[in-house]
Formats: sequence, structure tokens, C-alpha cells
Amino acid sequence: MPPLRQRADDIPLLVEYLIDRYAKKAGKKIRKIEKKTLELFQAYKWPGNVRELQNVVERAVILCDDDTFSVDETWLIKESPREPRSLSASAKSTTAP
Repeated sequence: MPPLRQRADDIPLLVEYLIDRYAKKAGKKIRKIEKKTLELFQAYKWPGNVRELQNVVERAVILCDDDTFSVDETWLIKESPREPRSLSASAKSTTAP
């Protein structure tokens, strides 16, 4: 099965299913999904694949205060990879003077 990032058209259906699942578990009634949230979900690359999507949806359902599901876009901003420390830099920091 291809990764989620290659199945953007499947995301709305998956999100609806996951919202229903987690809303029932949390005892909440979520009736609408913010359009911007679906657009963010479809544009995101999902490096954690479906598990990451599940975690984001579950967190958003828990934090949802009304009947409209939405996600803060900052949740989906990927950090730029950190520069690996060079061997000489790490050796300097662990050696005594």
C-alpha cells in the first residue's frame, strides 16, 4: 500500500472515520470539519504515515470544545533537520582539559 502522502484523496475519509472513533471514545459530538484543516491535512507529507494522522486527530478531538473539528496549523509544521554534530566537536566536549 502506498504511503499516506501519495493518497491525499483518502485523507478526508480517514479523518472522518478517526474523528468519529475518537469522539465516541471522548463522549463528544463533532459534526463539522473545518475546510482549512482538511486542506492542511492533504498538503502535509505525513512522515509518520497513518499513525501520525491518528495521533493528530485524537489530540484535536480531545482539545475540541465545540462541534467543529479543527487543527492548529503549527501542529503540522515540520522542523528542519538539525545539523549533525561533527565528531571533532563531540570529542572536544567530552574530553577533560
